[in-house]
Amino acid sequence: MPTFHGSKALAMALVLATPMAAGAQAQGSRSVALILDASGSMKAALPDGKTRMEAAKVAVAEFATGLAHDTRVALWAYGHQSPTSRKDCKDTSLLTPFNVSSQNKVAIISQARALEPQGYTPITYSLMLAARGLDHEESATRTIVLVSDGKETCPGDPCATAKALAEADAKLVVHTVGIGVDSVTRSQLQCIARVARGSYYDANSTSELTRALGQAAVKDAEKPVQKKVVSIATPKLGTLKMKVQGFSTDHQVMDATGKTVDELSAVHGEAKLSPGVYSVKFGNGAWTSIEVKGGETTEIKPGYLKVEPLGATAVDVLEPETREKVDELYSTRSTTTLIPGRFALKLGKVMWPEEVVVKPGETTTVRTGAIRVTSRVGTLYFAVKNMDGEEVGRDASPGHMVTLPPGKYVLHIDIDNWIKTLSEEQRKMEVELKAGEEVNVEIQ
Repeated sequence: MPTFHGSKALAMALVLATPMAAGAQAQGSRSVALILDASGSMKAALPDGKTRMEAAKVAVAEFATGLAHDTRVALWAYGHQSPTSRKDCKDTSLLTPFNVSSQNKVAIISQARALEPQGYTPITYSLMLAARGLDHEESATRTIVLVSDGKETCPGDPCATAKALAEADAKLVVHTVGIGVDSVTRSQLQCIARVARGSYYDANSTSELTRALGQAAVKDAEKPVQKKVVSIATPKLGTLKMKVQGFSTDHQVMDATGKTVDELSAVHGEAKLSPGVYSVKFGNGAWTSIEVKGGETTEIKPGYLKVEPLGATAVDVLEPETREKVDELYSTRSTTTLIPGRFALKLGKVMWPEEVVVKPGETTTVRTGAIRVTSRVGTLYFAVKNMDGEEVGRDASPGHMVTLPPGKYVLHIDIDNWIKTLSEEQRKMEVELKAGEEVNVEIQ
């Protein structure tokens, strides 16, 4: 993805990169660019029983059918071309170019029905391409309707990008729709809409998604609140606040250009900042699209994850959709501060059996099991296998242990010439682990 230095530079780059095409389409009343999420998480089910993707296909059909005949409409999608293993942050394509809805609705419905969710969530890149396409439209209103069930999973801050796009095009409006989203994703989508004169809509069912798309398609720009302007020599700073728990590296606060402007930690929980859009670093990821206003306090509420007990086995905290590593826990760092959401945990070679939910302001404790081997005959090397015979951990005595999910395992003691006297029962034994339990196997 290209790198932009500041919102003005981004806006200028976008304008220069997309000159008004000669012979552009005749001016109509409204042009709508629909961006549809087809990332892997769209396979998840909604409360009404349909998957998010199934609901989106129904809603898009209703959306296309209900548009005024002279509305010019186009369909983009992202996350539909590459599996998550490709880590494709440019997985976005224009499926149906702009045309009046009376001539475009059949193609839009057909293209939407053919989508199969599988990849990443490149929101920033998709917004840029849709805005570039709208630059060729001469309609009085140019609208992007972004539908997503998750936050950005690629480099870039979509809120900062939306702000720059709106500053570059006074006619541009960006509405956002969140499908079954968590609090962090909702906050990001709300920020995108707010800075681009748009509205945000929640959708937790097929009917709500259909209604949201219908409303967003005809919604005009939000009118700015008229405020009395008082000139002052120094603009008011805003405050960004966050509570950090546990032993954690400092959380860098970055502005829209990616420059670090402050840090948040357990002893420094507030940052004084100029009004703007910021991101806060969490391990290998970032909480993006945080809007700070002058004279106001913006508090973000992370969640906290604690894993116990922890031995020599490191626990990788993974983003569940992309399997990207966002943090790591180990014996001297058993608690960390995370962006609220769902996570996958990997204990050495084995995955925790279900996703772990971390909620804003709350501590989620995961209780593992552990197998420890001690020996009176010297150092023993041992392996732990699951009931299918796959090795899930390996270490050495004395005192070391392998951390694992609760369940049944088989402990294998490696044979050395000088411990051939160990019986078969001592060399290979079944061990059942319970949550929070440490099993100590003593070899005499």
